[in-house]
Parts: sequence; structure tokens; C-alpha cells
Amino acid sequence: MAFYVQHGHGKSDKITNALDDTSASGVIFAARNEKVDKLDLYIATLRESYECDLLFDPQFYVSTLIPANDRYLPDEYPYYEAGRTANDFIGSRKIASYVRDTIDFQTKRSFDRILSPTVIANGFSDRWSQIALQLADSSIEYHSGLADAAPLLVSLVLSEAALDSRSDLDAFLDTLTSWDVHGYYITIVRDDATYSQSFDEDRLAHLLYMVYVLADRNEYEVVCGYSDFIGIPLRAAGATAFAGGWYQSLRQFHQKAFLTRKAGGQPPRLRYSSSPLLNSIMLGELESISDAGYLDQVLSDVDLDSVITDAASPESSAWTSRISERHHWQTLAKLDQDLGGQVRRDIAGLIDDVRQATGLYTALQAAGVPFERNTDGQHLVAWLAGLQAFARIAGL
Repeated sequence: MAFYVQHGHGKSDKITNALDDTSASGVIFAARNEKVDKLDLYIATLRESYECDLLFDPQFYVSTLIPANDRYLPDEYPYYEAGRTANDFIGSRKIASYVRDTIDFQTKRSFDRILSPTVIANGFSDRWSQIALQLADSSIEYHSGLADAAPLLVSLVLSEAALDSRSDLDAFLDTLTSWDVHGYYITIVRDDATYSQSFDEDRLAHLLYMVYVLADRNEYEVVCGYSDFIGIPLRAAGATAFAGGWYQSLRQFHQKAFLTRKAGGQPPRLRYSSSPLLNSIMLGELESISDAGYLDQVLSDVDLDSVITDAASPESSAWTSRISERHHWQTLAKLDQDLGGQVRRDIAGLIDDVRQATGLYTALQAAGVPFERNTDGQHLVAWLAGLQAFARIAGL
């Protein structure tokens, strides 16, 4: 099992709960949400009590966003400086200094992997992608000269639109597969800031192919950040691990989460994560499903389902946002555990799961269960097409 908690603001006991119930096997810390002294103390606490993987996302890419919501980064992290532009990356000395400061911060701490600094690339041939490659190349060179350092994962933060062109992706992969590095930490910047499991079918096929080429064909370690349910297809394609957080903004990577904006907004509504539906639905929708007599068919078969099944109905249960968060991770971990580690078999099995989920949605809607736009199962159409397209591309 290789699900990692994506750390963020307001962690309280969320991470330790996930490690205690074994729904997570690691943590990816986020620099902007933790002061350095508290980070060090928490690392020591986890090391003392748990056998788990600890990684650190330096979030260097936030330095190029304006106006950045960078929280503790400016005052706490020596490698960070707000308001960097493309001109700040001209010259190998500047690149080398950014790399040195970012990697040195991590080597002084007991992380299991070192993550390189990077910037957000909107395409595989734009200026920022070239800067990302320069940072990666410099990181590999600097890391190779360090004694006893943890293995290096080259960070890539890619716009979803970068996945449009297969030919551009192939050229990019030619570069990535030429490097002598332990692996890659890949994050996709989603276009739609609304939380949903939707993903364009061609982009999904290309993302799966990217992970497959790196992880399966070239045997790099590939960790996929901010992946949520999409992490399951990525794991099926060969990814070593995937990650997601407690808030919806920590489950998927949306650029607006890293930009300064006015406070406010409505609190999130209670959700239930259903492994048979491959989706996170509203608790009210689960109530309607129960009324229609289909509750057993959509339950995830994880420990925290008992909160629902021990009550008279879903909405009368003691379901809370904290329980929902933990249940979400248990559901993802269960889906992950169902994978066998063989790409051909896992992709075929996942295609069957998608078809079964589609059939279940059809039955629920025929029974009069109402769903909202982002919970109605439409993502499954693109998932199925994307999985099938990937299988053809990869020759599975």
C-alpha cells in the first residue's frame, strides 16, 4: 500500500490518525504550512512512533506566483523568495544557488527522499518548462556530489494542458529517461478549480503513459502528488505512490489555492467516498441511495462504514467532516490494496471496475436517486476512454 497524506494547514491529529489506522504509509510535508521549528519537532515525533515514508515538498514553485499565498515560506525557508520572474533564472550560477539552498535544507533533516526545486510548466516547450529542466538537471548534478544523501526525486509541476500533445510528451520523456536519477515527483495542475474526479480522456491517457514509461519501462520511482481518486489509475499504470490531503484543495492541485484571495466562502458539505462508484458523493445523496435500497452496493467496505451502518440512516448518523476525511483515505487505501502490481492486469481490472461503477450509477439514477453535476458519474466516461486509449498506446 502506498498512499501518502498530503500535508497542509490545520493538521491537528489528522496525519497520526491516518498512520494509526494504516490507511497511509507516508507523509508529504508542505513547506508553506509549517514553521521550521514545528516541522522539525513533528518529524522527530513521527520518526519515534511510526515506520513511514517522510517527504518534503519545498514548494519552490510558489515563488513565481503573483500574488502568492505563501504563508510561512518567506520568513521560515531560506531558499524561498517571493516574486521571482523568468529573468531570475537566467544564468547557471543562479540556478545552482537555488538548487543548493533547497536541497541543503532537506539533507539536514531525516527525509526519505529529496525533492528538487521546480517551477510550474504550462507546456513541454514553453520557457518555464525549460527552466524546470534546468533546475532538474542542476539538482541531479548537485545531489550526485553529496555523501549519504537520501535518493533524489526530480519534481515536475505540470499544467493539465501540457498533456495535450503526445509528440511533445514523447520529446519530454526522452529527456527525463536520459537522466541518472532515482525517480520523479509529479504533480498536475488541474484546470477546473471545482473538486471533481473529471479528467479529459486524452490528457488522462497521456498522463498514464508518462507514468508508465517512467515507472514500468524505465524503473524510476514515481510519486504522484495531489492525486486523489486519479491516483488509482496512476498506481495501476506503475506509479510507486500517490497522495492526497484532507481538504479538497489538498486532494487536487489547483493554482488558485496558492494565490492570495479574499477570505470567506461556505464550509464544505459532508461527503462520503464510495469505492464502488469511484467517487466522493454528498451525504444527502447517500441518504437517497439508502432510501432506494442500494446502500450496501455503494458502501466502501472499510472500517468507518460502521458509522453509517450503525445508524438508522446516513443523515442521522454521527458522520462529521473529520470522519469523512479519514474514511476518504481508508477508501483510497482499499482501492490501492486491490491492485496487484502488474500493469496489464491492473489496467484491465480497473477498466472492469469503471464499467461496474457506470452500471451502478445507471441503476441508481433509474431508481430516482438525484446527483449533482460533479457527483453524477460522468467522470467515468472519460476514465474508461482514457484507460482504453492508454492500453492501446502502451500495447497492453
